[in-house]
Amino acid sequence: MKAVFVHLSGSHRGNTEVFASQKISIGTDASNDLRFDPDIDGNTSNHHAEIQLNKCDYILRDKGSIKGTLVNNRLINEIVLKDGDLIEFGADGPRVRFRIKADEADVCKPLSEMLEDSLGIARSSRRGRLNTATAFFKQLLWEAFTQSSHSFKIGITTILFIIVGSLVLYFYNQYTRLSKTVETVRVLEVERFVAENIIKTYSGGICLIQGTFYFLDEETGEPLMMMGRGQRGVNEYTGTGFLVSADGLILTNRHIAEPWWEMERSPYIQLGPTIKPRFEVFRAFFPGIKEPFPLKVEKISNEVDVALLRIDMRGAKIPVLELDLTGRGAVVGEPIILLGYPAGVGAIFAKTDPEIVRQLFNMPFIPLVQELSNWGLIRPLSTQGHLSDILQNRIVYDAQTTAGGSGGPIFNNKGKVIGINYGVFPGFRGSNFGVPISYGIDMIKSTSSSKKD
Repeated sequence: MKAVFVHLSGSHRGNTEVFASQKISIGTDASNDLRFDPDIDGNTSNHHAEIQLNKCDYILRDKGSIKGTLVNNRLINEIVLKDGDLIEFGADGPRVRFRIKADEADVCKPLSEMLEDSLGIARSSRRGRLNTATAFFKQLLWEAFTQSSHSFKIGITTILFIIVGSLVLYFYNQYTRLSKTVETVRVLEVERFVAENIIKTYSGGICLIQGTFYFLDEETGEPLMMMGRGQRGVNEYTGTGFLVSADGLILTNRHIAEPWWEMERSPYIQLGPTIKPRFEVFRAFFPGIKEPFPLKVEKISNEVDVALLRIDMRGAKIPVLELDLTGRGAVVGEPIILLGYPAGVGAIFAKTDPEIVRQLFNMPFIPLVQELSNWGLIRPLSTQGHLSDILQNRIVYDAQTTAGGSGGPIFNNKGKVIGINYGVFPGFRGSNFGVPISYGIDMIKSTSSSKKD
């Protein structure tokens, strides 16, 4: 048997390599059998992987590479390769199509072929009896055809042509439908695997943001009262954020970090020059961690609806989400997954045991969210969809969301964040909006630069 590598991308793109050895080492080091160029294929490790021929199976093993080994877009440690598998040596690294070339002396027939050979012996005796009758009818038909008139021959030929053509067209249509079905199933399986991996890896790094604020008249030192009630007017809301650095930076929307921002811009709400907003509570709850983290506004964007917050990590181990730093991670038509807390507390209640809901339902907003965290009920929801459009300052997608999901991360099918969810257009499918992650990356870089200065 021989292993054939058809190079689809990378330093060997367009080439085909054949190996007949029992063991094939792969990497950028010069000692490897299949060696990639370290300057071009930077995501491939020195000793990245190896392929071992064991009887009739080629077994691919990852050798602790930095960027991993993917087979058919799935990250693997060890796998038995099949003819036609797509192998990627490192995420975004060189890709090859793996083919198996069998020699005549190889005895690696699948079970179905071995059974077919066995059944062939049993059929042979029956065929012998049928062959005589078949030969007789063939001769009879041939004589009838050759001795018929010219017009009869043309008619028979035309009928046979129509029958054969109809059969070919029928089977072609069936094959096309089957191919489309197989491809659809394959795409769905890949998308499901990607979604499961993202949820498993990054859910713990996506926080529920709880905020309450009121307006204070700095001239009098008195808070604004609710009309007709004689009580201080307190605004309550929830949103979503996600951890982007190990030192506690969180990305979210500006209207989550400054919930009064849209009020100040509204022509229907007039706030005097001495009226200033004040947070009563502004904190983040991460899945699996009972106690909340107080939030501090680090930086606000004046261009788009993005803000950078900071928490004191307190030594907590929280997953840091991986951002798309290439600027090429958002592609129209590709699948995406959106994580967050749409509908806030209401959505958490909807997936909670009714008995627990009855116990918590009448609690005030501030202690209620703390109690939900104590019960371990704060976990982000996920929705899937596809990118509809990519503009300079926003991306459009059909993954469903609603209020409370603002500030949530938008992942591409490689598990990297390509945007920040911020807007919903009710009643129009495919019209949810996000800010490209490039704006968040610029804010993180400027924050890091100012710290160094």
